[in-house]
Amino acid sequence: RCTPSYRALPRDYPAPPCTERNVVESKVLNDIWVSLPVGSEESYTFRHMRRNNYEEILFRCEDERFEIDMVIDSNAATLQRLLPIAEEIARLSAEEMVGDEFGMKNPNDGAGLAGKRFQYTFDKSVLGVIHRNSIARIYGDSGPEMLELMVKNPVVAIPLVVERLKQKNSEWKKARDRLNVNWRDLAEANYYKSLDHRSLTWRTTDKRATSTRTLL
Repeated sequence: RCTPSYRALPRDYPAPPCTERNVVESKVLNDIWVSLPVGSEESYTFRHMRRNNYEEILFRCEDERFEIDMVIDSNAATLQRLLPIAEEIARLSAEEMVGDEFGMKNPNDGAGLAGKRFQYTFDKSVLGVIHRNSIARIYGDSGPEMLELMVKNPVVAIPLVVERLKQKNSEWKKARDRLNVNWRDLAEANYYKSLDHRSLTWRTTDKRATSTRTLL
């Protein structure tokens, strides 16, 4: 027992499988302690305060803002991770072209896949779960195939993925700017009305207070 609300799992409890963790993740992620509610929320009769319609609109706007912010941030993190690799590939390609102009007569002599002679190896462990999910998000059903191509042929696949990430980053930011106008209007129209927590019960309360039985 660590705190009143955190308990350690039994020693014989089977650990769930988890792969592709790096050293830092293994040090900071928790696999031992679990949260255990100790208050009234532990019972099945616990009920939160009911939200009115105006609060529901504000919470829905907040959820949409959170989702698009998470998508843009994860996309930016993936772009930041892959951009140095794409720049290194571009530099190697440029050096190869210079060498072809001044050294070799036939540029395709000894060339491999996609006409490249230099070998570039991409370690898939460089990408974390967030990065892989970002790539899978923009490619849909072809996401796993693109991730596999980034390992098999990084010289061709990684620059394409970087360009796609840049394109989606621009599109999503423009979409967020348009949605911010709508969210701001919804917040201004519903904020003060959402503060009336008795809007759901005032009719019933007033009817009960002014009934004949209560007055007599």
